[in-house]
Amino acid sequence: MLGKRRILIASGGTGGHFYPGFALAAELRGRGWQVLFLVKKEDISIPALRKADFPYAETDMTSLPRSLNPAAHVSFFFKFLGSLALARRVIADFRPDAVLGTGSYIAFPAVLAARLAGVKSYIHESNAIFGLGNRLAGGFCNRAALGLPIENNAFAARSALTGTPIREDFASAPGARQAREALGLEPDKFTVLLFGGSQGARRLNDAMIKSAAALKGGFQLIHIAGRKNLEAVSAAYAASGLAGAPWLKLFDYREDMPLLYAAADLVLSRSGAGTVAELAALKKPAILSPLPSSAAGHQKANALVLASRGAAVCLDEGPDFDSDLRRTLGEFLAAPARTAEMADNFGKIGIPDGRKAAALLADIIEEKQA
Repeated sequence: MLGKRRILIASGGTGGHFYPGFALAAELRGRGWQVLFLVKKEDISIPALRKADFPYAETDMTSLPRSLNPAAHVSFFFKFLGSLALARRVIADFRPDAVLGTGSYIAFPAVLAARLAGVKSYIHESNAIFGLGNRLAGGFCNRAALGLPIENNAFAARSALTGTPIREDFASAPGARQAREALGLEPDKFTVLLFGGSQGARRLNDAMIKSAAALKGGFQLIHIAGRKNLEAVSAAYAASGLAGAPWLKLFDYREDMPLLYAAADLVLSRSGAGTVAELAALKKPAILSPLPSSAAGHQKANALVLASRGAAVCLDEGPDFDSDLRRTLGEFLAAPARTAEMADNFGKIGIPDGRKAAALLADIIEEKQA
């Protein structure tokens, strides 16, 4: 272990915040680094860290309260001080060469502790808008790595566009015909993939059911409803007369997303940072419906990065969402070649390939350690 360079990665909270740090950890471990994670107490990321044999320390930190409840703010303040003190102890004991925060509320105390200890620090922001933790940490870090271009970036002089890491299984995927045949679909028919994340998205589900009924048989559909929504979605399709339709493949959840992406000409989804990184890496045209409640409107900003260059359509979830989706899908069916142009438009955005993002981020950190 002697002589190994060391990095402390403050990560977790959500999959979108955790995975970039996890991918970087795997990359740096392969380059001979020793890695330690700092995560929230009982964080959802802990099982993955244990499985990958990454050591971790836990801190009792919470997010900044969105309410005006004084007690909640007092609790946050004391938990922040406790997390800062813990981060300083971990840095003193572990003696890292670098500290990275990936945007969760764990990031700010870790990066601040690194600054106080004279340790070089970095942040990675996956979204097109800095989250609060990264916005605060950005004032102290040495470099900021960006998953997407950020307009009016206050840290532009210290920023580098690296992309956001995506899963290793995206490195290889079958062709469209092979993927469709594996799913029991026609190999040459226009195919749409709908998903709303691991839990699905009820509003997307409802609108797609109505569109599928109206455009019956005009396209093939791979519909990932979400584990909690499958029964209701299946019943709704049956009520629409679509039960057993050969062009409709309905699932609650699938792990093999590279196969599903490969089968699709067009994707309908939310616009979380991970999804946008996958779309960009695969150059997959999309209709993006930003989650209305996303913090600071970051999903809308993410969607507009692609839509502004013609690689996606941004469809807001308004009162006319059902008819808007039906109209938009109809436009694609009337001009299916449009998707080829949209795929080409990804080249205008310049987002680094998510399959190489962890290596680019590691290069930045190693460059500063030389």
